[in-house]
Amino acid sequence: MSKQRGGIWSTVTRAAVIVMLLNFDQFPRTVGRTFLITGAALAVLLVFHDLFRPASRARVVVFWVLMTFGVLALPGILRTPETEYGQQKFFLLVTLTLLATIAVAVIRGRRDVEMFAAIFLGCGVVLALAALVGESQGDRSGGFGSNPIWLARAIGGAMVALAWLYFRSRLSWWWAAGIGLFLIMGLFATGSRGPLVATAAAVLTLVLAGLRQRGRRGRREWIGVGLMSSVVVAVWALPSLLPPRMYALIVDPSEELFDSARADMRQRTLSVIAENPGGVGYGNWNSHTWMIEHTYPHNLWLELVAEGGWLVGGVFMLAVALVAIGLWRSAATDPVAGFVLAILTFNVLAVSTSGDINASRPLFCSLALGLLVLLGATRDESAGRHRMLRDAYRHTPPGWQGVDGRWRAPDRYLASTRRGRPPVSGRREPSRSRMGHGRAGECVRR
Repeated sequence: MSKQRGGIWSTVTRAAVIVMLLNFDQFPRTVGRTFLITGAALAVLLVFHDLFRPASRARVVVFWVLMTFGVLALPGILRTPETEYGQQKFFLLVTLTLLATIAVAVIRGRRDVEMFAAIFLGCGVVLALAALVGESQGDRSGGFGSNPIWLARAIGGAMVALAWLYFRSRLSWWWAAGIGLFLIMGLFATGSRGPLVATAAAVLTLVLAGLRQRGRRGRREWIGVGLMSSVVVAVWALPSLLPPRMYALIVDPSEELFDSARADMRQRTLSVIAENPGGVGYGNWNSHTWMIEHTYPHNLWLELVAEGGWLVGGVFMLAVALVAIGLWRSAATDPVAGFVLAILTFNVLAVSTSGDINASRPLFCSLALGLLVLLGATRDESAGRHRMLRDAYRHTPPGWQGVDGRWRAPDRYLASTRRGRPPVSGRREPSRSRMGHGRAGECVRR
């Protein structure tokens, strides 16, 4: 019993470390600093502990994370950032963002991922409550004083975790419906449209991945499809029920796509990319686009290619595509792969509308978690052990027993010989009579 309690606390600690490093900046400054320091210290200790475990996948994850961040750091090494913002961006990239991504290597199996989803969901509920009761910045809530967009990302990620825990039968229908409604209200309070679209796409990806699983009926996934369809119909029928910013997106999406500041940033960034194949260096985007009021293009993919160059941006996009394809293929047999693919989808869309490279810590962490899944860390190992033991028993030579000079296999092995499998012969030993001597004994033996 004590060993089981120790295992639970170990699982909680590993999962909580990642959540603290992801969401520390959504809480008040004192609480956030405590989360950051505690999470960083525990991450370093746990990663070093797992690196020296005999059968650990942490070494592979740490290696590829260091390789990826080595490529991302090349623009800052070859061309020193010229602005204070560029220096800060490069420093945070190789410290905090790198540490948060490496911390994913402490995940050891499926139970750790489920605990991570549960803790992330609990954190999202707290942040949704803060969004509903906190002070508003205009018509948008910032919760504990953070950026409404970052707050909406944390709540949207919690929605994806809630859906997966429900599909995994870890939550009942009533609990999932109540918590989901609460999270949606908190998401609407932030007024952030990008995380809302990313949440819908991620839940749809999760449903499709769940329907691909072999040996499952997918009843809960079909319930999710019905609920999503009902929400879409209700939004299109009564868009006035939405907050003003989301109402404008539904009624006239062309204004956001072509007539907004982000559209202008996108056009100017494409011109910078075409003129600078090697990149302009971290933090130098606004000096080349002449948009002094903004310091980054609010799109990670454009930012990487513009500041890091075609090669750096292309390599990172290729890595994301390969992990996503591998997760989609693995989702047929591993339910964790579907969850990680949904989280990856959420973050890919979320970083396309706001934030710079250091605001994309969840994206880097979801990539590292996807690598762990592709390495087989979340497969059902107990089923594999049972299958291995069954195969070993099936191919074990039977214990042949002699009776009256005749040799036959035990009854449990006769079924395999009837299916055409040749019996395994044993060493013949002299028969021993178990009956009496004389003519009476011979009659009994017959």
